[in-house]
Amino acid sequence: MAFASRSLCRSRIRWTVVRLIWIACFWTTPFLLNALDCAQRSVSRSQQFVIYCPDIGLRMAVTGYVETLKSAVLDELGLGDHWKLPIVINLARLPTTATGVPLCQTQLINTEGGSKLEIDVALREDQFKQVRFPQQIIRALLLELAYRTHPPGDGEHYASPPAWLVEGLAERFQAHATESERNAALFQQLIDTGRLPKIRDFLSSNVDVMDNTSRAVYDACASSLVGMLVVLPGGKSNLAQMVRGLPDSGGDPIGLLLKHFQALGASEVSLQKWWTLGLAHSSASNRFLGLSIAETEACIAPLLSLQVVTDEKKGAKSEFALADYKHYLKYRTARAALLSRANDFATLQLKAHPLLRPVVVQYQQTTASLARGSAGRAEASLRDASAYRAMVVARMDKIADYLNWFEATQMPERSGAFDDYLKAAAALENAQPPKRDDPISRYIDQVEREFE
Repeated sequence: MAFASRSLCRSRIRWTVVRLIWIACFWTTPFLLNALDCAQRSVSRSQQFVIYCPDIGLRMAVTGYVETLKSAVLDELGLGDHWKLPIVINLARLPTTATGVPLCQTQLINTEGGSKLEIDVALREDQFKQVRFPQQIIRALLLELAYRTHPPGDGEHYASPPAWLVEGLAERFQAHATESERNAALFQQLIDTGRLPKIRDFLSSNVDVMDNTSRAVYDACASSLVGMLVVLPGGKSNLAQMVRGLPDSGGDPIGLLLKHFQALGASEVSLQKWWTLGLAHSSASNRFLGLSIAETEACIAPLLSLQVVTDEKKGAKSEFALADYKHYLKYRTARAALLSRANDFATLQLKAHPLLRPVVVQYQQTTASLARGSAGRAEASLRDASAYRAMVVARMDKIADYLNWFEATQMPERSGAFDDYLKAAAALENAQPPKRDDPISRYIDQVEREFE
């Protein structure tokens, strides 16, 4: 009897141990799987990016890089970090013998837990540059901004961000001084050869079929376009609003720009003029940093008047001061003249002296408002701009006069700041003029010799 009782006790102990082991396995398996998953997963600082990769070194490098790139993009758009859709990045190393696998794919997908952006990258040692990883991250960030509040449903089409915006932001993120000089030389060559791309052709270009040379030209033009847009009045906020409006863009690149950047005018002609002048300025960016106050003032003065057709039948034109809008707004052609003048002021912003740039911006905004028929604050705005302009010019003249007086009368010795100019002037005065060798000069020399 005692033996049977001991056997029953051992049986119950074994069963209890089995049950404890089973319960332990049941409750710890999810934690073990999660730990195994975390061994190949990293989450970025903002928690928007989730990176999967078995290589911990590469994974950590990407985790820091995407946050740096994200900060640069948000700064270009003038936005804070208010993301709602996560971005999942899958990095997988594939052998060079693997074929048929796309190098990179960025897509907006729906899951049971909600919408997310997913970037699948196939890393091959011999083709890593072809992935264009910064562009994929920027494309995902722009898609998140566009569909943050209203993600598309299953199977619904969604609009991709414009290629010029993606490439332009990526180029500006990676730009440095030597790149700026190289782009300036490139734009100069395009202008000299008459191969400057038209704005519609550029915006509609398919970058996927471009060779390396064409892609380099496209990237430089895209970077210049983004830079020209963000310096317009409200440029950063307008650019962000343009991205948010992608779902309703209708696929018209010209209309998308004109809708969100009213300073560019209301037609493709005005947009083309602004684009051409902007690239022309970029072509000279390696030769000067900007205009002086006197040069900026000289550029502003002729823009403060405009010609308006007062008699369309006879083609008669009259010139009006910009401030006399009460007299010329009644003419039908005044709007086109004002849009052209607003375009001129927008172009001048790119090279105006920093002290006078607010004046140029105010003139540009006022002319654009007048072109839209809004003249409520035009008088006060033009008066304030004129007063500020006069104050800056007068004050800079006084500063220059004081510095010249101080050097001439108060300094114990000459600074030598003007020695190079004095030496150059003396050398030019004493130097013999260079002998010309053109056909006309040779003919004149021959006639003189005959008379002698």
